[in-house]
Amino acid sequence: MKRVKLFCCAGIACIFLWASTAIAQRTNHLPSAETVPPLPAEPFSPSQVRTEDGSLIPVEAFFSASRCAGCHTDTHAGWSESLHRNAAREPFYRESADILLRTRGIEFTRHCESCHTPVALLSGALTRASGKTAAPFTPLDSEGVTCVICHSITEARLDGTGSFTIRRPALLAREDGTPIFGDFSDEQILADIPGHKRAMMRPLLRQPEFCATCHKVTAPPDLNGYKQIPGFSAYDEWQQSGASHEVVSPFYRRESRLDCRSCHMPKVASTNDRAAKNGLIVLHRWPGANTAAPMFYGQTEQVQMTEQFLAGNHLKVDVFSLQRESTGEVTAPLESETRLKKSASGFDSGETFILQAVIANRNVAHSFPPEVRDLYEAWVECEVTDETGQTLFHSGFIKFDGMLDERAHVYKTILLDSHSRTITRHQIWLIQAKGYDHAIPAGRSDVVRFRMELPANARNKLTVRVKVNYRRLNQEYTSYVLNRQHQSLTLPVITMAEDVKVLTMAGEKPTESNPLKIKEQSGEFRAMTARRWNDFGIGLLEQAEYGAAATAFEQAARLQPTDPQYFVNAAIAEFRTERFAPERLQQQKAAVWLEQAARLDATNPRMRYYRALVRRAEGKWVEAADELTILTGLFPRDRELHRHLAQTRLLLGQLVEAETAARQILAIDPNDAGAYQFLAAVYTRMDRQAEANWAAKQYVLWREDPLANEVAARFYTAHPEWQELRTKRMMYGKGAPLRPVLIGSQASPVE
Repeated sequence: MKRVKLFCCAGIACIFLWASTAIAQRTNHLPSAETVPPLPAEPFSPSQVRTEDGSLIPVEAFFSASRCAGCHTDTHAGWSESLHRNAAREPFYRESADILLRTRGIEFTRHCESCHTPVALLSGALTRASGKTAAPFTPLDSEGVTCVICHSITEARLDGTGSFTIRRPALLAREDGTPIFGDFSDEQILADIPGHKRAMMRPLLRQPEFCATCHKVTAPPDLNGYKQIPGFSAYDEWQQSGASHEVVSPFYRRESRLDCRSCHMPKVASTNDRAAKNGLIVLHRWPGANTAAPMFYGQTEQVQMTEQFLAGNHLKVDVFSLQRESTGEVTAPLESETRLKKSASGFDSGETFILQAVIANRNVAHSFPPEVRDLYEAWVECEVTDETGQTLFHSGFIKFDGMLDERAHVYKTILLDSHSRTITRHQIWLIQAKGYDHAIPAGRSDVVRFRMELPANARNKLTVRVKVNYRRLNQEYTSYVLNRQHQSLTLPVITMAEDVKVLTMAGEKPTESNPLKIKEQSGEFRAMTARRWNDFGIGLLEQAEYGAAATAFEQAARLQPTDPQYFVNAAIAEFRTERFAPERLQQQKAAVWLEQAARLDATNPRMRYYRALVRRAEGKWVEAADELTILTGLFPRDRELHRHLAQTRLLLGQLVEAETAARQILAIDPNDAGAYQFLAAVYTRMDRQAEANWAAKQYVLWREDPLANEVAARFYTAHPEWQELRTKRMMYGKGAPLRPVLIGSQASPVE
C-alpha cells in the first residue's frame, strides 16, 4: 500500500505540475477585464439565450400581460407589482445598464437585458441598426419579464446569465405538444383548456433550474473581453444547502425539501382567477428583498408584503457572550438577564468588554444577503443603554444624512476593476476581482465582536440590543440614482432579526427570578442551549477558529448527548485543525468523535461522509472509496461527494472511475473549475492529450482570475482602513477605523 501511495502521489504531483505549466503558458500575457471585446456577432450574444429555431422572434409575436388578465385577474394583479414586471424599467437597474450602453454600445447590453428586458433582446431591438439609443426599446419594455416569456421557455441550462431556450409564444398546443400560433379568443381557449395548459405549462417551470437561468450569473468573455468571471448564484447556494436535500454535509437539514417556489411563490387565496384550485393560486408577486422598485412606482401592497417577508423568521440573532478584557473572564451563554461579577479593580476607571453576537442564517436557503451585495446594504447594529435610557455604546446606526455608520459590521461585496478602483454602479463588465465579500451561507453563522468601554461606576442594569438590519440599496447609490431621476425617496430600514439581553452588575438584584435551575432540567431548554452553542461553533469554524469551535461543539454534545450531529461537528473542527498539527492528534480526535456519533446512529450520512475523509487521510483508500461510492448513490447530486470520490479513485490508480466521478461534478455544475483541472490531470495520465487540452482550456476559462490577488492587494495598500476586514476575527466599535464609501476618482468611471 505504501508503494502505491508514493507512486500515486508522485503521479498526481507530476500531472498537476504539467497542468500548471500549460496554464501558465496560456496566461503569460493575460488581458485585463477592461479590454473591449469585438462587437458580438451572434444575435443574442453576449447573453446565453437561444431560440428553438435560432431566429429572432418579432415583437408582434409576444402577447401583452393584459391579454391574460381577463381569466387570470388575481395572478395578473400580483405580477403587475412584482420585480419581474418592473425589471426593465426600474431606474436602479437602468442606471447600470445605461452605463454599458453609453460606454460600449447597445449590443453589449444584451447580456443584462436577456433577463431584464427579454422581449427587446429576442425581437432584435438591441442593435445599432434599430436606431435605439435609450430605453424603452419596445412597447413591451414596461412589462419587463412578461407572462409569455416564462411560459414560453422550453429549456433551462446552468451556463450563466440568460441560459434558457425559448420558442415563439403560443396560447394553444396540440396533444403532442406542438404549439398552435395565433391570437385566439378567450372563448376558443376556454373551449380547449387542456391545449392551453400544454402551451403554457410544463414540468420545467416547477424546477429550481428554471429560476437558475437568471439567478446564476456570469460575465463572459464576449462581454468583458477577458474570461468568465462568475457572479452570484442563488441557485448553487440553494443546491448545496440543507433545503435542497441533495447534499450530505449541511449543518442543518430541513424536514422537507424546499425550493425557490416554496418561499417566493407560495399558494394564496384567490376568488377571481380561473387557474385557482380549491380557492388557491400560486403567488406571482415573488416576495423577496426589493423594496426600492415598488416604492418608486407607488406599489404599496408590494412594499408591505416585501417588508413583512423580510421581517419573517429568516435569521436568528443571539447575544451570546461577554468577555472582560482585563482578565479574560468569559460569561457564556448569556441569558435574558445575566448578573456580572464585580472585578477586583471594580468599575472606578471604566472597563472594556468584548461582546460576541452570533448571527445565524437558519431559514434562508441561500446566502444572506444574496446576489447583488455590492449594492445591497445589510449590517449588524449593536446598542447598549443604561437604566435611564442613555446610550453608552452604539455601532451600526444611520447618520443624519441617511448614510450608514462607517464603522458598522456590514455584509457586502467590494468589486474592483483592473486599476483596483471600486465598482460602485454594478458595472459587471469591468470586474477584475472581489476586494471583499462577506455573507452568511445557508445554514451557517457569523460571530460578530464589539469592543465597548463601560463608564466608570457602572452598576446598574445595562440593556444590550443587537439587530440585523437591511436596506435594499446603499444610501450613496440610492441618492445618485434618485438625483438623476429628480426624485425623492427614503428606502425603509428593515429589522430582520434582533436579540435583547440585560446585564446586571454585581450588587444589583435581577428584576425577575432566575429560572435557570428549573430550565436546566428541561429537555427543551437543553436542546435550545445546545443549538446556541452549535451556532456559535459554526461561526467560529467559518472564521478558522478551529480549537474554539471544537470546544463549542463539545458543549453542545454535552447538553444533547443523544444527537449525533454535534459529535460530527466536533469531528469537523478537529479534522480541519489537522493541517496545523504535525503529530496528527486532531485526526485521531476526529475519529473518536465520529465513533461516538456512529454509536448513536450508524447510518447517519454526515457521520459516514466525514468518517470516509478521515479514513482516506489515514491511508485507508479502499474503505474510503467504498463508503463514498455508497453515499453518492444516496446523494447523486452532491458535487463535493463526487469530488472526494474522484480524488480517492485517482489515489487508487482507478482512472476511468476517477473520470466518471469528475464528470458527475460537471453534470451538476458545468462551470466547476476544479473539475476541469482534475480532468486535465486524469486525461494526461490516460494519454488522452486532446481531452486533456480541452479540460485545461476550460479550467483557464472558469478558474479564479489569476490577477485577482494582485488587484486586491493594490486596493488594500491604497485603502488600509479596509485591511482589517481581511481578518475574519476583527473587532467593531472602540478603535475601529472609518470605512467610508469610495466614490469619485477612487471609483471606476461611469463614462
